[in-house]
Amino acid sequence: MQKLEFFDETFDIDRTESYELSIQVALNGFSFCIKDHTRNLFIGLVSCPFNNPTVSPDDWSDQVKFISNAYSWISRPFKNVIFSYESKNFTLAPAVLVEPSKAKKLLSLTTPINELDEVRYNSVTNDSVSVFSVPSLLVTSWLKVQSKSKIVAFCDSTIQSHLISIKEQRDNSVTLSLADGFGVVVISIGDKIQHCGSLDISSIDDITFHLLNICKGLDLRPNNTIIKLLGQHDKKSDLQILTSRFFKDVSLTINIEQSHFSYLIGKYKSRFANLFNQSLCA
Repeated sequence: MQKLEFFDETFDIDRTESYELSIQVALNGFSFCIKDHTRNLFIGLVSCPFNNPTVSPDDWSDQVKFISNAYSWISRPFKNVIFSYESKNFTLAPAVLVEPSKAKKLLSLTTPINELDEVRYNSVTNDSVSVFSVPSLLVTSWLKVQSKSKIVAFCDSTIQSHLISIKEQRDNSVTLSLADGFGVVVISIGDKIQHCGSLDISSIDDITFHLLNICKGLDLRPNNTIIKLLGQHDKKSDLQILTSRFFKDVSLTINIEQSHFSYLIGKYKSRFANLFNQSLCA
C-alpha cells in the first residue's frame, strides 16, 4: 500500500458534521475519503500503510490507535461514517433466508470464518442481504472511535455501483472490482442480481477464464454480456483488451457519476473506485 494524502484547501476539521467519512481497513493499512455533503464533493483522500502489518487478531486495537493518532480529528462527529474491512469473506443471500441466529451458519457454507471474527449482515437491495465476517476486535476498537459507524461488507459498494450503472434492463452485466489480491464480482440480468462472489487475482488469463466460467455456470452468453472494470491492476488495460475478445463490451468504469471530486484527487477516481463508491451505502 502506497502512502497518499490529499485534502482540498476547503477541508475544515471544524466542519466534520457536514462531511461523510468512508473508511476501508485491510491487513496492510487503511484508506479513507471525505465527502462534503453540502457541495456533493469529495475533498479528501488518504491511503496509509501500517508501520507493522497486522499478523494476528490481537493487533487490531493497536492498529486502530495508529489510525486515530495519525488523524486525531477522525474521532470528531461526522454526518455519516461508513466502515468496511477488505475481505472476500462475504456472500449475498435472499432476505427471506437470512435470520440473525443462522447468519453465521449461512456464511460458513460459502467461506471459512476465523474463530475471532464476528458475522454481520446488511440489506443491500429490497430483497437481498450481504452476510460477511469481520475481525471482532477491529470492529470493537473502531466503534470506540466512531460509535455510530455503519459497518458494511466490502462487496456492498460494488453492488450499489453495479445497480446504478445498469443502462438497459435486458443486458447481462458484470462488474469486477479489483482489490489487493482478489476481486469482487457482481453479475445481473437486467437489475436482478444473479451472482455476487470473489475471485483470486493472478494473471489476466486466469481472471478472464474465471469470468467466462462463472457466466457459463449462470447460462449467460459472453457475446451478450457487458463488463465494467473498477479498481487498480497493473495490467488493467491488457485485461480490458483480452476480455473484449469474448464479451460484448468491456469498459473501465471509474467512479459514481453522481458526485464531484476536488482537483487534487480527481486522478485517483479509478484506483480508489471501491472506496469512493462506499458513499452509496450510506
